[in-house]
Amino acid sequence: MLLSGFTFIRDAVKCEYPILESISSILPIVDEFIINIGLPDQDGTTDLIKSLKNPKIKILHSQWNPHLDSGCYVYTQQANIALFNCRGKWAFYLQADEVVHEDDHTLIMDYVEKYKNDKRVDGLVLKQINFWGDYKTILSVYPKWERRRCWIIKPHHFVLCAKDASRFTVHKKYKEKGRWLRAIETEARLFHYHGLKTQSGLEEKIQTIRQYWEEERMPDKEVDFYQYYPRQLVSEYTGSHPKVMEKLIQQHPISIDLASPKWRTKLSPKEKKQLRKHKLLKYLPKRYAVKRTYELLDK
Repeated sequence: MLLSGFTFIRDAVKCEYPILESISSILPIVDEFIINIGLPDQDGTTDLIKSLKNPKIKILHSQWNPHLDSGCYVYTQQANIALFNCRGKWAFYLQADEVVHEDDHTLIMDYVEKYKNDKRVDGLVLKQINFWGDYKTILSVYPKWERRRCWIIKPHHFVLCAKDASRFTVHKKYKEKGRWLRAIETEARLFHYHGLKTQSGLEEKIQTIRQYWEEERMPDKEVDFYQYYPRQLVSEYTGSHPKVMEKLIQQHPISIDLASPKWRTKLSPKEKKQLRKHKLLKYLPKRYAVKRTYELLDK
């Protein structure tokens, strides 16, 4: 096998994750897709995944440990369970609210083929586009601005998922401190629809994160899209979306008005620092301007 896909999920229905669209977006280019579904499955997530009826999809089940209630370590644990079952030379990690554009399939496979036997390379990097509130509004300030994710990795290079399932590290020996992946940057896009839910879906997601990540700043149950981020941190998205998202885009009940007077404009000290840093980084080459958890190699 050349390319495996993998992810983990629990409560996909209650939390309104676009998991079917996410998986479907890379099924044409992977040889298998491993999904680790957390137990207990109380909302029919397993049946939802089975509805795709695709022989490439392999379903695993794993119990989420309720005592891992800080640092979101349970996310890392569940991601690694899925990763360890990947049989491809490459493994494509896709979180449950991330979708790949079909226009980038050929580009991704070109990189996969080109570097499959290059021992220097541990992974491939994609550019993440982060949406907020609706499908035409994006977070456009560092570190959300064009965040790079090294999501396509070579499992046989002793790669492990680390931290809160937001990065990977290489461990050549057991108990050895891991090093960053050595990666090649691609032009492929990763559409991150993390804030696009109904109010009930947001509430369910917030409760799950609070249960496993005490340190994370979470909003109150009632999320005000105009107040959570200030106007200076968002901008309009004018590009196209992956075709698998068409139905969800049409049904989405929330529309953000960038000209609305409802927007918060007063910046917190942290946001002021964030905005100043973003303005500075815009003048630097992109390889130096974006936050990375990998070592960037020359193509």
